Amino acid sequence: MRRFVLLLLPLWLNAQTYTELLNLLEHSYNYQSAKALENASEALYQASLGKNLPALDATLSAIEFNEIPNMTLHLPSFPVTTAEVGTRRHLEGALVLSYPLFTGFAISSSIDKAKLEYEQATLKVTNLKRNLAMHVTQLYSAVISEDKVIEALQSSYDALQLSYQKAKGFYDNGLLAQSELYAIEAKTYDMQAQITKHRNQKKQMLNQLSMLLNTKISTLSPQTILYDTPEFDEAKAVALSEREDVLAMHKALDIAQSNVALAQSKLYPNVALVGVLKRQGDSLELNGDGYTNADKSYAGISVSWNLFNGYTDMHTIDAARASKLSAFSDLEAYKEHVLTEIDNTLLEIETLKANLKSAEQEENATYEYTKLTQGRFDNQLTSADELSRAIANLATIKAKVASLQSEIFYQNALVWLECGWHIFEKKTLSAH
Repeated sequence: MRRFVLLLLPLWLNAQTYTELLNLLEHSYNYQSAKALENASEALYQASLGKNLPALDATLSAIEFNEIPNMTLHLPSFPVTTAEVGTRRHLEGALVLSYPLFTGFAISSSIDKAKLEYEQATLKVTNLKRNLAMHVTQLYSAVISEDKVIEALQSSYDALQLSYQKAKGFYDNGLLAQSELYAIEAKTYDMQAQITKHRNQKKQMLNQLSMLLNTKISTLSPQTILYDTPEFDEAKAVALSEREDVLAMHKALDIAQSNVALAQSKLYPNVALVGVLKRQGDSLELNGDGYTNADKSYAGISVSWNLFNGYTDMHTIDAARASKLSAFSDLEAYKEHVLTEIDNTLLEIETLKANLKSAEQEENATYEYTKLTQGRFDNQLTSADELSRAIANLATIKAKVASLQSEIFYQNALVWLECGWHIFEKKTLSAH
């Protein structure tokens, strides 16, 4: 296993460190929105569990007939007669207890689906946190890089100022052409412009961080972070087993299977038990109407089975199976995407490390050349233009080294984020 350590400066007073930024991720409005959706999914799951319990309903109905109910009697040897069989006002009240004894596994499938959707929502929240961490890491490393670039430019600006003073002395004594003095002065203004540019870029990135984390971020503190650079096989195994978006897509496949089970439940009969406490009467006392008994309670069982509905259920099952196949294909394609992403990041780290080694050697050579040029200029053996270009070139290469160091830090953090939030959290937040 390869290892890379990014050595940074001591902490600044009251500045945010990298780990402190990561601890602010939950302040993000995006995170809070996703968390609310997770809570909604949990509530829906809890609601689905109620389908396994009996349902108890209370009913009360009141009817005012236009005519009093009656019946006509046709009796042998008697004239046709009419007799009342009820009252004009009729009230019924009941407590109905029902329980779905069998629904073709529809209830258990719907509960499983709701549970899977809740688990998927939880994974999506964590995956959003992982994506936010990627963005924060990129901005953090860029801001730290800008700090180092500004430091290198400021150092070069100070060196140019000193060189300008010496050149001014030479010019005042007639030992230097005015054009060479102007050349150093021009480089000084150019250096000032670059410093202003990078300071403003830093402020822009701090503004992005503040917006992303819903917290005002004014300054950042460099922090020493030690990361292992994993081998591809190690990263592959961790990502496929722990990365939240991959697990969420597994849940999507399970949800698709639940939809298949729900569709198949239509092929089975529905069996329900029912028990009713029921009374009737011509008043709210429900003590009868003088014609029929007041107590009409009963218990029973009902069975319903759709025998034909134009093949709708079969087509619904076929659609659910096709959706499951689509979810499986999406999962396999996404796995390949994840592995490619990790492989490319590891290759990028390898390239950056080689570039950093080259840049550090170039920095050493440029530093020595600048010292030599400064000495030659002090002894009037070279032009002011050559000195100003040497100082500017040193600032450029220092900025390049700083940028590569920060980019390596970002890529090393990124490869673990690409493995999953929890493994990244263990390596970063738990260790610091």
